Amino acid sequence: MAQFLKFELTGSQEELLIPISEVANVETVTTTTTKIDLANGAKKYTITHEAPSAANGVVLAIYAAMKANPGGVVSTVVPALKTAQAPAAQSGKQGRILITQQAEYATFTSSVYENV
Repeated sequence: MAQFLKFELTGSQEELLIPISEVANVETVTTTTTKIDLANGAKKYTITHEAPSAANGVVLAIYAAMKANPGGVVSTVVPALKTAQAPAAQSGKQGRILITQQAEYATFTSSVYENV
């Protein structure tokens, strides 16, 4: 299991590392913010991001990163899906399917660390 969760941020802070052993709870606050409570109960991170297409998409992405990368040091949190890809209408022909809309993923914009 990885030791740290890594968030690639688009704001002035380029990345955030959080020790996985300190994560006690992850919850959606609003459609664009997610809170990560730390084990000691007195500290938390609030991650700001674009709205994902599915409710709790960012929470699920964080938990997936926590379970991934066995034996690694850092597991990068892949942002939740914002807009699904859309294939062109099918005409019955076989072969390559054209994509009219590429998949877009929400980006993590910033983080705030707080003593509660």
